[in-house]
Amino acid sequence: MMETTPDTYLDGRNPAYDAVAKKLIATRSILSWILKYCVKEFKDTDLQEIKTHCIIGTPEVAEVPVHPDMTNSLRIRGENAEEKTVSEGVTTFDIRFQAVTPGGDPLTLIINVEAQQSSDVSYPMIKRALYYGSRLISSQNGVEFDHSHYEKIRKVYSIWLCMDTPQGKSGITRYVTQEITEYGSIREARLHYDLQQIVMVYIGNDRRHIRNRLLRMLYDLFKSDESAAYKKKVLEEKYQIELESKEEGMVDTMCNLSVGVYRRGMELGEKKGWQNAANEFVLRLLKAKMPLSFIVSMSNCSEDEVRQIAAKANISLTESAE
Repeated sequence: MMETTPDTYLDGRNPAYDAVAKKLIATRSILSWILKYCVKEFKDTDLQEIKTHCIIGTPEVAEVPVHPDMTNSLRIRGENAEEKTVSEGVTTFDIRFQAVTPGGDPLTLIINVEAQQSSDVSYPMIKRALYYGSRLISSQNGVEFDHSHYEKIRKVYSIWLCMDTPQGKSGITRYVTQEITEYGSIREARLHYDLQQIVMVYIGNDRRHIRNRLLRMLYDLFKSDESAAYKKKVLEEKYQIELESKEEGMVDTMCNLSVGVYRRGMELGEKKGWQNAANEFVLRLLKAKMPLSFIVSMSNCSEDEVRQIAAKANISLTESAE
């Protein structure tokens, strides 16, 4: 079943931006921040320690199907993870990976991170988040445990990054399983029932009112209209995030593809004429190595017009997605 709701893509209905942004979130540099502020087991752990030693293998991005009978067709592979494209029409977890907690009695957690354009959809977002968390548990059958060995079930976190929030406000809300003794004094060890946590991360519109470090970092990276060069400088100086060259390229591409760039191009069109604005927008997409069909759909220019712009700028045209 294909997702058709407005939250499918992070920036409007832009699949190219969506793919690059989620790959950027899935880097160790960004995931270490998410684990530090969203996963209780890492709250006292140094960011560099999380990045270097706690994230296991290569996170899976849009690879693992969510729904029953499909999830275990691509199991958690850890160090042997291979990048592949998921079949069209299949609903997948945005990002799924394992992380091991620090300390003398380590736990291996299964983490899911979902990046959403809007929390204002046709259903309660928390119900979808709870479903994803439940699937992270039930899909362990045959992978982490089999038969009646339920003691081997791993704790899971499903973390939702919402870019367009209710009333534009910021916040982090956590949902947990709680033990309530209504009669008597019989209790269970917490580690036996604390198997699922849902964390909703709302990135508001007004940076001046954001006091949480994670929310400020995510705002600067994904919601700010600043240039890619400025964002990379802010990440390094304010958050001590040193991106690798491949990760820097993701920031460049993401900024080139953002709706913010498109909107600025439209504003520019009012001053310089629509054709000039369209040409500049096409140039940004060409420099980002976007395929011809995508540029045509985003710019409303014809194939011949895009080819002419590419030839004039001496830029090699990418005919199709790699």
